[in-house]
Amino acid sequence: MLKQVMIALALLTAAPLAEAQVVVSVPEVRVNLAPPPPRVEVQTVRPSAGHTWVAGHWAWRGNQHVWIGGHWALPPSTGMVWEPARWENRGGAWAFIEGHWRWANPPQATVVYEPPPPPAQPVIVQTAPPPDIVEVRPATTMAGAVWIPGYWHWNGASHVWVAGHWSAPRVGWVWEPQHWERGPGGYRLVPGHWRH
Repeated sequence: MLKQVMIALALLTAAPLAEAQVVVSVPEVRVNLAPPPPRVEVQTVRPSAGHTWVAGHWAWRGNQHVWIGGHWALPPSTGMVWEPARWENRGGAWAFIEGHWRWANPPQATVVYEPPPPPAQPVIVQTAPPPDIVEVRPATTMAGAVWIPGYWHWNGASHVWVAGHWSAPRVGWVWEPQHWERGPGGYRLVPGHWRH
């Protein structure tokens, strides 16, 4: 057993950091009924060169498959791509994997992550974010690297997951993860930031 663990660790650390991906582990929806075939969607005119098409998919709601239509969306940060939602057949049962934003080329753990500037106006929504997704962190070759956890991003219509990544430490600073606070007016976004 120890030998197998050592081989697995050697394989993990041998992978180049640029190829490392965050594995998003969602509390899975597992059902015995296969999703229907995907619907053919007509994409509307792309609002801007920065928009990405988020394809429609079948979701499981109220003990049945429900179609969630596709739409155009802006990535939460430059350099991010959309990982589509999908269903996988696992031993006769169907498991749903949530769609999410991820880095096309994960930032190098040797560079200090600088978050995008906070929105000009506070982001307050009435819809509660889902429970946080458990992410499997890729290996890092830098001692002291800081994990910037994934978070729920509000795209103007719904919450979508943004995958986490490693950052070099910012000496004398601590990373405060992005989160949502419930208040009298709804759920207020608290952007992730470095705190002294």
